Amino acid sequence: MTIAITGVGALTPYGQGVETLWSSLLESKSAISEMDLFDLGGIVCTKAGVIRDFIPPTGFEDSPRATAFAATACIEALRHAGIFENPAALEETALITASNFGNIDFGEDSLIPPDNPAYQPEKSIHCAHSDTSDIISEKLGLRSLSLSLSLSCASGASVAVTAANLISNGHAKRILIVGYDALSRFSWSGLCALRTMTKDMVRPFDINRSGTIFSEGAAALVLEAHDANSPVPLAYLTGWASGNNGHHMTAPAPFGAGSAYVMSEALKAASLPPEKIDHINTHGTATRANDITETQAIQTSFGECASTIPVTSIKGSLGHMLGAAGAIELIVAALSLQKGVIPPTANLNEQDPDCALDVAISPRRIVMQNILSNSAGFGGCNTALVISKEPARSKPCKAQRVFITGSALISALGCDKDETLSALKENESGCFPLERFEMPGSGMPPDSGEVPELELSEYGISKKPYLDDNSRLMLCACGAAIRDAGHSAESMNAREAGIMTGTAWGCSATQQIFFADFINKGPRLVKPFIFPHAYTNTAVSLVSMEWSLTGPHDNITSACTASGVALVEAYDLIRCGKSTCMLVAGSDALSIPRLKAESSLQPQGEAAAALMLESEVYVSQPQAEIRGCGLAKDFEAALTSALKDAQLKISDITDVYTSGQVKADTSVLKVSSQHLEDLSGELAGAATTASLAASLIKSLNGPTLIVTVDKKSAVAVIIDSSTGS
Repeated sequence: MTIAITGVGALTPYGQGVETLWSSLLESKSAISEMDLFDLGGIVCTKAGVIRDFIPPTGFEDSPRATAFAATACIEALRHAGIFENPAALEETALITASNFGNIDFGEDSLIPPDNPAYQPEKSIHCAHSDTSDIISEKLGLRSLSLSLSLSCASGASVAVTAANLISNGHAKRILIVGYDALSRFSWSGLCALRTMTKDMVRPFDINRSGTIFSEGAAALVLEAHDANSPVPLAYLTGWASGNNGHHMTAPAPFGAGSAYVMSEALKAASLPPEKIDHINTHGTATRANDITETQAIQTSFGECASTIPVTSIKGSLGHMLGAAGAIELIVAALSLQKGVIPPTANLNEQDPDCALDVAISPRRIVMQNILSNSAGFGGCNTALVISKEPARSKPCKAQRVFITGSALISALGCDKDETLSALKENESGCFPLERFEMPGSGMPPDSGEVPELELSEYGISKKPYLDDNSRLMLCACGAAIRDAGHSAESMNAREAGIMTGTAWGCSATQQIFFADFINKGPRLVKPFIFPHAYTNTAVSLVSMEWSLTGPHDNITSACTASGVALVEAYDLIRCGKSTCMLVAGSDALSIPRLKAESSLQPQGEAAAALMLESEVYVSQPQAEIRGCGLAKDFEAALTSALKDAQLKISDITDVYTSGQVKADTSVLKVSSQHLEDLSGELAGAATTASLAASLIKSLNGPTLIVTVDKKSAVAVIIDSSTGS
């Protein structure tokens, strides 16, 4: 399918608008100024890309600053695409937001120690990444599917991959994507503690470079399915790929292996040989490790062409825009393609001989047909995107059957299949008064579904110096599912297995620990080794490292459908032949911020569930086949899509498992539904994979429907154990 970029919008430290961004980059104008948004408390890094004199769009005056940034870019992109003043078109437009830190600039006061008078627990909801997508979709009248994701500094590029996959597989026709971040006390102290920031200026590929500087802002694009009757777009998105280094939380893999993989895969997806790429917009952070390994990755992927393809890094002028970086660079690449100009790499005075690339240091006019944009982030996250002047040739693929070969569920009902089955058979609730920690401002502890302490060695996992509760849950569930499928790190690495995960709250407990140090000890005494574990993608990155999962990956952060969306993505990749082996997992742990934010009267529970999905070519004894998947804005649409995909009728469904904030009306199925969360407590982002794993534990009687419904999205999955391999 041809995917077109039909609208773009940006808010940067240069000011509002794409044209302001473009003209400033051509002039090598610096977007960096003194960091004065808050008291730095003695932090030696004092420069940043700060957005000044900002006036939020109408309707967003009281929104978190980060959300208002994202909304500003979204409105420009919708106007550019010609649909902002078309209510019908807006209603049909889906939204996916992407960020490092979400609205933590607004929510960080809920992370303050409860005995501090500045503690504001009512702001906890703003620590969930779905907060931004909920606000923007509601205020802009976007009534279609609404999702969010987080993959550290690759988020802004990764969201384009997610959107392209969903459009290609028929889950949406038009998607508005936006990468965004606002600077905050939380993010600034952590980023400074990692010692990647310079006190000088950003000098990509310069031998005297000394680090990067972070900026705030947002970048939005409208992506849509394109046909012969559509108007000519700004550019076509013809190739895309995501993956993980499987190496380290903060350091790039040797020789840029992760970046080399995604660049090669993006070229393959676009059906382009390396010599057909006319320009590369690099990640180019001006840290020594990144610039050298990115150069090595380009050399690996492009061979003899590597030294002759013009490259640039806009971070020299603009700084590193965190979750917006990949999206802003994709916009700049599209403008380069349209205008035939490569913007310069600022502050490059003496090129490092270890970075033997053709770096543009002044605006360079050349004829371009295809551009590659490369992105990376903490936790080994990598993404590459190819855009072109001409649409890609469609490549029909033979549909592959998708099987579940391993599964695991860890919840308050049990830590293995026997314990869980016993609780399910006896209809035994796992919710009791909370014991692990005290809830501030509460009398009696709330009923919650707590998981007992887990021992990593029992799940075949190496020792870790520090683990958040959420990461421990996911690691153990993934270890159990991998063992259940008979796999190992070696076998999955040989298959270039990928991983898709879902979590609504990520590592919120670690965010609280980190920010408590900030408040109690000061910003210079925060623990640098804890900060990377406070990222929402920490768990997926740790799993990737543990089992060498270097293939496609994503980390969905929607409220209840997170792991369901991850499952749909993995299913689509295997079905269309882009992968043969995918691990899918969902997890959410209990924490004070989560419990303070959730308004439901039902107890909250924690859980992790993992599923091994494989192509029919590699399967001998599957646990079940995934017959069909549906992803839509509501239950009815998701069910219709799943039934069509499975080539089944409503009357064929024998069992139903439901979950989510909104209970689906399954009366049309004329089959009584089972609700795992009545026993386990509400499972947030783990809901879909947990319900599916529970259905396998109880054993299937025929085609079984797993459905999760949220306020802004719904997932329907049909599985069957009777179809064989």
